[in-house]
Amino acid sequence: MHIGQVIYALRQERQLTQEKLALEVETATSNLSRIEQGKSSPSLALLERLARALNTSVTAIYAKAEGFRIESGAVLSVRETHETDYSREALQLRQGFRDLSPANQKLALEFMRLLSRLEREDS
Repeated sequence: MHIGQVIYALRQERQLTQEKLALEVETATSNLSRIEQGKSSPSLALLERLARALNTSVTAIYAKAEGFRIESGAVLSVRETHETDYSREALQLRQGFRDLSPANQKLALEFMRLLSRLEREDS
């Protein structure tokens, strides 16, 4: 995973638009877009501003990009066994799930378990 994917995921989790984040960190929206797509890398100064705007640290961004877990602000030296999925689809699923009522979240989980069981039975 590259740093841009982590920045994209953090921006989505905080429900910020590219325009709003770019304005806050004093960069062009097109530059932020290229960074999120992995087409360019942010300077250290820009990365520090991005981390501050996203309420995290540069260390945490790098750690997440490398697949390390962060707990209580400390980077753990053990890689996650199930690396967090920062794909657009996974982010959309997480956001959609958060938008559901508790009752519908329970239904969504039951549906996912059913789909998972059907997948295992088919293979």
